[in-house]
Amino acid sequence: MIMVKSLHSILQFTPISFIFLLLSSQPMYAQQWQLRGRLVEKVDRTTPLDAAEILVSPLGGDVTSSSLSDEEGRFALSLSSGKYVFRYRQLGDILKTDTLDVQADTDLGDIPLEIKKYTMKEVTVTSQRRMLSQKAGKLVYLVQNSPFAQGFSTRDLLHNIPRIDPTSEEIKIIGKSNVLVLVDGHRINLEGKDLDMYLRTLPSENISKIELITNPSAGFDATGNSGVLNIILKSKPVGFDGKIHTLLTQRSHFAAEEGADLSFSSGNFSVEYKVDNSNEKRPQKMKSSYIYPTYTRVTNDYTLNRYDILSQNLNSSYQIGHVKIGFFSTLNRSRNKGFHKGEMNFSDGSYPSNTYSEQTHDKYRLETISPYVEWKLDSIGKKLTLNYNYIHLSDDVNQVYDSGSAHPFSSSWDNYSNVVNTLSADLNLPFTWLNFEVGGKYSHFKTNNISDYGGSNGFLFKETITALYADVHRNFGPFYAKAGLRYEHTSNNGITLGGLTVSNKYHHWFPFAELSYNPSDDHSFSLGYSKRIDRPSMNNMNPTKVYRDTYSYSEGNDRLVPSIMDNLEFNYVFKGNLNVDLYYYHTSDAIQSLIQVVDDLYTKYYPKNCLTINTYGGDVSYNFSWGKFNLYTSASMYYQKAKSMAEELDDSDLKSLNTTLSANLSYRYKAMTIFANYYHVFPGVEESFHTGNIDCLGLGCKINLLKNKLLLNVLAQDIFGGTKAHNRVAYNDYMFRNNIDNDNTSLRVGLTYNFGKHKAKRTDVNINNSEMNRLPDIKK
Repeated sequence: MIMVKSLHSILQFTPISFIFLLLSSQPMYAQQWQLRGRLVEKVDRTTPLDAAEILVSPLGGDVTSSSLSDEEGRFALSLSSGKYVFRYRQLGDILKTDTLDVQADTDLGDIPLEIKKYTMKEVTVTSQRRMLSQKAGKLVYLVQNSPFAQGFSTRDLLHNIPRIDPTSEEIKIIGKSNVLVLVDGHRINLEGKDLDMYLRTLPSENISKIELITNPSAGFDATGNSGVLNIILKSKPVGFDGKIHTLLTQRSHFAAEEGADLSFSSGNFSVEYKVDNSNEKRPQKMKSSYIYPTYTRVTNDYTLNRYDILSQNLNSSYQIGHVKIGFFSTLNRSRNKGFHKGEMNFSDGSYPSNTYSEQTHDKYRLETISPYVEWKLDSIGKKLTLNYNYIHLSDDVNQVYDSGSAHPFSSSWDNYSNVVNTLSADLNLPFTWLNFEVGGKYSHFKTNNISDYGGSNGFLFKETITALYADVHRNFGPFYAKAGLRYEHTSNNGITLGGLTVSNKYHHWFPFAELSYNPSDDHSFSLGYSKRIDRPSMNNMNPTKVYRDTYSYSEGNDRLVPSIMDNLEFNYVFKGNLNVDLYYYHTSDAIQSLIQVVDDLYTKYYPKNCLTINTYGGDVSYNFSWGKFNLYTSASMYYQKAKSMAEELDDSDLKSLNTTLSANLSYRYKAMTIFANYYHVFPGVEESFHTGNIDCLGLGCKINLLKNKLLLNVLAQDIFGGTKAHNRVAYNDYMFRNNIDNDNTSLRVGLTYNFGKHKAKRTDVNINNSEMNRLPDIKK
């Protein structure tokens, strides 16, 4: 215990102090000069060349520094005085070699490169292409080197990236509670089902690279133990682009999804409209057992939900000189009709067996609008960005119970209304000797929840968060260092219709530090530390009773406090294909959803700050290519130990080693690619839940038709039905067990048709709405 506390104390001070010392000290190396340039295709000298490698070595020496060109073809390097050899490489080919004498800051301007063209029918690539690189604390996945570079969705592509959880239906980073998805560095304002639909309709051929950030800097909100996925799109010429798609899914019931994406760019103006509609009917079977010393209570529940979801996004921007203005808006609507029936039995006969049922009608609506301004102050990267975000989420739920209900009322009604307003400003100030980033953000939350189940109740809650941050970073030789500090002040107050009031004020400092070391082109190392906060969700703060079904309900806790996390992470990349991650997370006051049996009949779910969690983990992944075959394998292991502060929760067995193994195999033959994926999750502990074995096998193929204009995808997933969940939680007076079948076995057939004479240049907005993580999802 003393060792853990000592490690925790060291984590809070040593990394941040060390990095600040490095940044503030006199240079360990000679004077550092900044070199900048832009790679373009030689054929027209205007088309930028993205994701190309710039390799730098002293005359007669090995590679000591490297960089990747961004989506505009730009790159930057920091070098000491001397003569260097510059090599520009793409897809393993050296496109050009230059020798430069570096004695001052230099802008190399446009560098034309001749791209080598390959005819895949005639050439079989057998060499190992680099899939990964590490740059400034980011793990970069080079999509153009991947076998999934064409004809696949971004959703498929992400499952071949290190640290991405292969077992989750939604995008999740292993070891992280949340993930922030960006496109070209900008938040796309989607999550849950809507984000999944967006990623499935974004083709992999539109993507240049994907950046994974597991240790976000002070410039990001400190909310949650989050990671960041930044999808960098390819630059495309002016014109019109469109595509329509449909996806048919067969589980126990049939489901359909259809949508369209239209884009247009002309000079300094661009606009994009996306619409998706899905209809799904999906059952869930759950068996729950409450095992007491003298008897057992067993419930068997069957739920059938039908979802109708419409999602629309409109994005537009206009460039006026050095100023770019635009907006992003979202309108999502979901209607859910649910039917639930259950049966309850007692082993000792203390209560007679009984059945129950109810019907649910749920209307969900999400509206967002986010105007922004980006002002480039000079040609070397100084930039001011202003963002305003408005989010309005409403959810209206009606439940009707059968005539034999155990309640004195026959129906219940719940209405949730959440409004979020945020305003942020960010200023980037790169200089020769040091780079600065400063900014601030103001966020205001308002939630108004009303419940009626034989008598009205409600909860009005307001919260304000004010944040300021500063980051500094610097290159010196093969090292890159970055440090930052973020301050967030939170003030909230709430009141119920019954007159209960609650208010709270708190503030925290969130340090960040990172050090990277790239001794050669084959090796890269990174070590980072950050402190973060996980505030209670709006639903968890609502103390009013909300019925889930006849015999179960949830009650929030307005006295919840935030969880605080300390994160330490290490990353190593070898030859662009082997990735190793090691991490340690310490979480205090972790919020856990607990279960209480009331009057031997009702099940109450309630949140409580009750866990202190220490997590030690590692992740190893390797990509192997040979000819037309490609194999991606990963192994993730973490040891978690939790200590309970709740009297009702037994923590004697809240420790376990959790292991996940996965493999993705693909084989390409002409216009067809055949692929298989498999993962296995061993028994373990997730916070207070003990989980059982899970395994999943998927087989499929994709075929490009009509000169790649028409794409056919077929996938059979969870073929042997191995994803049924088996969980248990040990309480002091009983054991809770449940088995859940979410009807995951499926056959999917998808068609996508691309049209338009040109590909349009896609634009996205500088939005960072981490506030969405605390609001209800479109599918609860």
